[in-house]
Amino acid sequence: GLVIPQEPLVNVLRKFDGVSFCDVLATQQQQKSEEIDGLVVAKKRRYRLKRLPNYLILHLSRFKRNNFSVEKNPTIVMFPVKNFDLSSYVFPEGGKGKVPTEEEVRNMSTKELKKTLKKYGRSDLLEDVVEKSDLVQHCIDFISTSLPDLLSEKYDLVANITHDIPAEVGREGQRNPLEEGSYRCHVQHKATGQWYEMHDLHVRETMPQLIGVSESYLLVFERKGAKK
Repeated sequence: GLVIPQEPLVNVLRKFDGVSFCDVLATQQQQKSEEIDGLVVAKKRRYRLKRLPNYLILHLSRFKRNNFSVEKNPTIVMFPVKNFDLSSYVFPEGGKGKVPTEEEVRNMSTKELKKTLKKYGRSDLLEDVVEKSDLVQHCIDFISTSLPDLLSEKYDLVANITHDIPAEVGREGQRNPLEEGSYRCHVQHKATGQWYEMHDLHVRETMPQLIGVSESYLLVFERKGAKK
């Protein structure tokens, strides 16, 4: 039978670990190369992420067009639905942040308190604040509930789009997978935690364990502790 390869998402993201060097694309090698003492040396690149967004959208490149047809890569990219840890991929310029203690917050000036909230994208907590005591309490509440999650760089999946085709399509120059395939979407109901699979007008319940091993095409992650 047909064996579908599997690959963890962390391997796909190895390009951004700040350590691994990636070869320049073959089509760009001639443009990006430098001639030194008569030798042509292909450049390599290393990527480092300085910060991560509250919502992370990952597009898995599954389709490749050659001279004759469009082929699809059917590899199953495995990923966690909850607590996807990306801390090892982030290299902030000022170093990793730390959670201030309650005592440190109480000793901050009004300017420092406002700067702290703005730094983590919570300027909305400054609205309608008159007294410093209210500002201090907002900071303490934010630091004790949301900030640890923000600094941990962990994400939860909120949506997943897959592309499905029959096993014989898109291989060895057979029918175009973009014309033959269909899309399914997985979304989570926040209030209940239940996951649903949607295909056209059909909606049914599904299990998160099945989502992590589907032929994902587009992944949408929400940062833990992010402003709703």
